[in-house]
Amino acid sequence: MSTKQDQKTADPRAAGQAGEQRPSNAQKDPRDWKTGDEPMTGAQASYLHTLAEQQGEEVPDDMTKAEASEKIDELRDAAGVSGGAGGAAGVENTRKDPEQWKTGDEPMTGAQASYLQTLSQEAGVDFDASLTKAEASKRIDELQAKTGRGQKLRE
Repeated sequence: MSTKQDQKTADPRAAGQAGEQRPSNAQKDPRDWKTGDEPMTGAQASYLHTLAEQQGEEVPDDMTKAEASEKIDELRDAAGVSGGAGGAAGVENTRKDPEQWKTGDEPMTGAQASYLQTLSQEAGVDFDASLTKAEASKRIDELQAKTGRGQKLRE
């Protein structure tokens, strides 16, 4: 039978001292990431290119996850952008016109499709599964206005 102390020690999040926790990946040095040498994610690439464009810089498309993370931090610092999710000062990618999105002509994301299905059902309209990311974003805005959903976030 294991004790609470045994369970705490066996917890993979536990660090050297009892009760101390390892930092999350958001706090861990990217050079220490196990997957840091893998190609950067699509989300990293999109955000990195947005930041670089705003700074008048060009960035290579073949960066690793760790390199991209470090470059994002560098560009955010240069732009005076604060950390954290939910809208960085000076960078309002969520407010960018969907027609200007580099990936706007790709199929909508799973999250967009799920939310659109919910909104469509609430608004009593048909769900169109063939929308692009940009079209889905615009449709979400339209249906939010019709249903009253999400309005507090936009005010």
